[in-house]
Amino acid sequence: MTTPKKEIGNHQFINRLLLIAGGFLVLLMIAFYREINVWLSAIVDIFSPVILGLVFAYLLNPLFRLFERRVFYRVYPSGARRAISLLLSYIVAILLIGLIVLLILPQLVSTLMSVVSNYQSYIDSTIATINGMIESINGIIFNFFHVKNALGHIDASIISTLFNNIMQEITEEIPALTDKAGSFLSGATDVIFAIFISIYLLASKEKRYSQVMKFRNAIFSDKVNQRITKICTTANNLFGKFVEGRLLDSLIVGVLTYVVISIFQIPYALLIASSIAVWNFIPTVGFLIGFVPAATLLLFTDAPLLIPFTLLMFVIYQIDSNIISPRILGYNTGVGPLCVIIAICTMGTLFGLVGLVIAVPLLATLLDLADDLIRERLQHKRMPDDTENYFAPDLSMDYMHMSKSRLGRIIVRIEKRALHISNQIAGGNENKLTKKDRNFFTTYQNARKMNILSEAPPDVLTQFSAESAEKAVRAEYNAQYNEILDHAIENMKDDEEVGGVEV
Repeated sequence: MTTPKKEIGNHQFINRLLLIAGGFLVLLMIAFYREINVWLSAIVDIFSPVILGLVFAYLLNPLFRLFERRVFYRVYPSGARRAISLLLSYIVAILLIGLIVLLILPQLVSTLMSVVSNYQSYIDSTIATINGMIESINGIIFNFFHVKNALGHIDASIISTLFNNIMQEITEEIPALTDKAGSFLSGATDVIFAIFISIYLLASKEKRYSQVMKFRNAIFSDKVNQRITKICTTANNLFGKFVEGRLLDSLIVGVLTYVVISIFQIPYALLIASSIAVWNFIPTVGFLIGFVPAATLLLFTDAPLLIPFTLLMFVIYQIDSNIISPRILGYNTGVGPLCVIIAICTMGTLFGLVGLVIAVPLLATLLDLADDLIRERLQHKRMPDDTENYFAPDLSMDYMHMSKSRLGRIIVRIEKRALHISNQIAGGNENKLTKKDRNFFTTYQNARKMNILSEAPPDVLTQFSAESAEKAVRAEYNAQYNEILDHAIENMKDDEEVGGVEV
């Protein structure tokens, strides 16, 4: 019979062995990712209708559940309620997709036709604008450094030849599109089959769930089933919140972009706003990816508007990344900007557009599961599981708060200043406050009343109070020490004058 210590040792050995095997498997996947991609592409091609059906069912399930449980919950029998909810869910989805296509496609076609038919005039006007800007820059350089023609002008003939070659290659590729009609028809067939599969899955989702649970209970142990349930629940919550949040954020950014560039009379407003809204679904870099084709279009059609357009897009990007997106998605994903960029670059290289879309929720799921595992291990060792307990002991709360969000750090700085002013008022030093401090504190109180400013964590305020009290005691001690030192120096000077000798 094995002793408890031996059982614990065997358990730790198995965990370490699994960790090493998992790391080795990851290294193998990275080393042979091209071969794995070929294999995965073949699997996806074979099961593409099933995969698309699962994706359609997952995306439409929230809308279907809304109709079934909130709108038509009084309709009986349940079969009629489910049929009506399914029908309306697909009608709403098809209408939304059709509306987007009808809004974007006509303007896209007209824009492309205009660029193709008038590309030579667009090139001449763009080159003239850029050469004018170069002359202005050369004039500024000459006024300061007395250097003539520091920057050379762009040769219009070279740009025209290059663009003509590009247009010729595009024209030659157009007949080749007819050869891809078969693949297009195959893709359309896959979509049709996927729609029917998704309808079947949504109509019988309870039965499919019971079949999966029956299989799991027959194959795996209770502990493994609990772990699988935990992983699936975490992934579903994070993926669902991510998709809903990104869709809403993209819609808001698209509408905001359309309104702003329409006010400033920038052409192709609907096309540009749609492009940015679609690409904005990808976190962090999606907005920039959508900006590049829009800026390129303006460069060749109306170059003088490129600079104001870039400034407007920069402002909208800052509003989205600092206000809109954090408010919609919240701070519970645990994925910082650096991790987002690394995940997008890695998954985009491995899996293309699909990798760009799933990179952030997949990373958030893995980090959440890893955080649970680390917390369990620390609790097993009877150690604290809060990250703040593992900062260097010589760091203050300000540096520890650097690990949190940018908006959170701004809120904490506001709270710190407001607490400092509040302590001055409570100590009877209200007359010493400047006009700037009074206006700040009034604005702060109004923001509190209207619930615009969120509450700071109590531990942060406690730490700030302790730091303020420590600074006050230290300042009072320094003042008393300086007073005693000045008094001693004055006495020494008096003794020196009276005695006539140096001390």
